[in-house]
Amino acid sequence: MSFKQFFYLVGAGLICFFLYFILPRVLFFIVSAIIFLAAIVLAFGTMGGTPILNIILGSIGFSMGGKDYTWKKKESPYPFKPIKRTQIKKIEQGPVLQAQTSQLKRTRTAIEMRTK
Repeated sequence: MSFKQFFYLVGAGLICFFLYFILPRVLFFIVSAIIFLAAIVLAFGTMGGTPILNIILGSIGFSMGGKDYTWKKKESPYPFKPIKRTQIKKIEQGPVLQAQTSQLKRTRTAIEMRTK
């Protein structure tokens, strides 16, 4: 137990001691149970390796603090230049797939024609 954890529990004990003389007995037991549970959670509780008190203080600081929303706009050329779009060519009517003679056949035919 560290000094910090010890002082959380001692602080809760002192608060309950003073509440003993101020509050009626039934209300004292309810309030003191809540205070001691809160002190135990603050002293020993962690979430993801971070103490609960740091998480609580961080969330309060975030919600109370100012926020800076910065948006960096990309510079655009002025005056605006029109975008040139490519023309879509129409497909001629006819078979979509056409059989092509291979280069090897054309070469063979050319060689045969020379030799004869």
